[in-house]
Amino acid sequence: MTRPAQLVLGLLLAVVIAAPVAAVTPGGASQRTLTGTLEQAYVDGFGTTPDSTAWTLRSGNRLTHVNLRGQDAARYEGRRVSITGNVAAETLDAASITTADAGTTPAAPEPALPATDVAAPVAKSIAVVMFNFTDLRTTPYSAATLQNALTGPGGVKAFYEEESKGAVSITASVYGWYQIDAATTGCAWSTWHTLAWNAAVADGVNLASFTNVMFVFPNTPACGFAGLGYVPGSYTYINGTTSVQVLTHELGHNMGVSHSNAYNCTVNGTRVAIAAVASCTVQTYADPFSTMGNNALRHNHASHLGELGWLTADQKAIGSPGNTYTLAPYFGAGPTKLVRIPRGDGTFFDLDIRSPYGSFDTYSAGSPAVAGVTIRVGQGTASPTWSPKMTLLVDTTPGTSSLTDAPLLVGRSLTDPVSTITITALSVDASGISVRVTEGIDPTAPANLSGNGVLGTGVTLAWAAATDNVALDGYRVARDGVVVAALPANATAYTDAAAQSGHTYAYTVTAIDTSGNLGPAAGATVVMPVDPSATPTPPPDPNATPAPTQSPPVGSSLDTYAPSTPGDIAAEVGITTVRLTWSASTDDIGVVAYRVTREGALVGTTSADTLTWTDTGRAPLSVYGYAVEALDAVGNPSIATSITVQTNPDTVRPSTPTGLRRAARSGTYVTFDWADTPDNVRTVKYYIYRVGRSTPIAMTRISQVRIATVSGAYYYVRAVDAAGNRSANSARLLGRS
Repeated sequence: MTRPAQLVLGLLLAVVIAAPVAAVTPGGASQRTLTGTLEQAYVDGFGTTPDSTAWTLRSGNRLTHVNLRGQDAARYEGRRVSITGNVAAETLDAASITTADAGTTPAAPEPALPATDVAAPVAKSIAVVMFNFTDLRTTPYSAATLQNALTGPGGVKAFYEEESKGAVSITASVYGWYQIDAATTGCAWSTWHTLAWNAAVADGVNLASFTNVMFVFPNTPACGFAGLGYVPGSYTYINGTTSVQVLTHELGHNMGVSHSNAYNCTVNGTRVAIAAVASCTVQTYADPFSTMGNNALRHNHASHLGELGWLTADQKAIGSPGNTYTLAPYFGAGPTKLVRIPRGDGTFFDLDIRSPYGSFDTYSAGSPAVAGVTIRVGQGTASPTWSPKMTLLVDTTPGTSSLTDAPLLVGRSLTDPVSTITITALSVDASGISVRVTEGIDPTAPANLSGNGVLGTGVTLAWAAATDNVALDGYRVARDGVVVAALPANATAYTDAAAQSGHTYAYTVTAIDTSGNLGPAAGATVVMPVDPSATPTPPPDPNATPAPTQSPPVGSSLDTYAPSTPGDIAAEVGITTVRLTWSASTDDIGVVAYRVTREGALVGTTSADTLTWTDTGRAPLSVYGYAVEALDAVGNPSIATSITVQTNPDTVRPSTPTGLRRAARSGTYVTFDWADTPDNVRTVKYYIYRVGRSTPIAMTRISQVRIATVSGAYYYVRAVDAAGNRSANSARLLGRS
């Protein structure tokens, strides 16, 4: 079964020019009929022009562009069809489409592959066809150079064999240079495809014996792309480069993945991490953590690893609010590599974490990709599919200009206004990262709450179940404002055996969902009847010593009384810390612990005699909501006391950079490096200055830079944090004499 191919034009603006029509049969004065396989092409403008969709008809190794004129092409995609229409400007203007093998009724489109489908081990053989033109006869690199980029150390072969954990093996053979009978004018790459194929075949090359053919030609300004490729498919086209990142990118299209893009969301002029679609634009190829972007030669992220068929079904989890998940790196030992959280609009939040590994994922220890959870909006299946979709990196630190700090670090949360989902990074270690998923929609109130007081029994409450958009966790029952019972989600009744005759009680029942959201309370007032046989109780003597209270033993299931609410909560805030204090709760048996939540997620627990807790790793000048509740020996929780605080602005400058040295020199260019510079929050970039100039001459986000130097000039470095604080000057260093 052959997957229908789509064409993605990679890395820069690609202009699609029609190929000559091949194997036509006259159908009128200007009408022709072609037969071949109809394939969709994605034409990406990369921020220069709007993206669009193009269609090609493939017959053998010939490609013809087709204007479908409203035809229902999706029904025919990947099928062998006959198209009749007029030819203008080397494009077939379709008037009708029929299937070539089954009359006029098209077959149903190919179904999506099942989510459990995992790619079988496969051998990829690549034929590289180098060619040039009548007006551009240069041969800018040798066959050996291309061979090394494909199969040498650090090349395409090493990349995909490492990434697939041996599921893919790659061989490559390079042929040419061939001069084709065509000029560079118009970037007619589909015409060049046919001519170069024929030239290689005439030279004795059996291109049909290879799984993939890569067409390589000298840098041609008429073509605005560095590379393009069918997705999935067999053909790639490389414009004047031997960059391994470009080659892996285009072969990635052939293997069946689309682009790694990023979201840029703005609300009221302020950049935010995530917002409604109308407030977001796509930054094409901006994801720095994947070769399917255009920033770095990194392995694919978990969403694309799933589409490549390199994740098993049990390595992928569909996440739901109210749960905590532990994610392991793809090259780690843990079972779960990808968590997908539905957003309710057909997209997912795709979560993964990376680890330093091998020759390509050379992340430094503590870098955001390995210290936090990376979140992307996934639009595809994360399983092998006929129609791969792009992913969109979510920048959880929208206040910085870099995407290398996009992952969500421990102690921070991301809340989605579209789905109300909140993702909180709880902890991280060498085995992976733990994240808590919650949502912000409250359950409904219990309906039809009623109460009945019966002597010898107490007050019996009954209600109709509340509902929630995800799932209920249970109910809290309060008598006169004090929680007396925490009940499971299936409860619809409760008996308060402690109710006394002749008393009037105000009861409330509140539903709580698995994310900790409390719904509106349902209320009922119940009057206990007077026991006529009871001896009237005299008024209390204010001078009498109170009798000891009889309480059930510690841990008894009869204890339904919750502790009192912790009081006097206060916060001492710093730049990245929040220290909470509160006064002790009381309980009929005894308080055993306090729980601290931040934005609804549990972040800390203290003992009964510890009335303070400190939160670290907060973002400067950010608002956080905390709550503290007391627990007794059987787990009855008190009503929480809460506080909202804002951390202080970051006014502390980074440390002074040290260890500045000349690491390398090539002509006028010098590579400087220095030690990573610590900051109380985080150093995000470095400015490089030349002595005598007040403004920086270069900026880098790593502790290394390569710059053109002036003979005899001295240079120094300053570190800059996310708040814009600059360090003192490093020691000066002579660039070159």
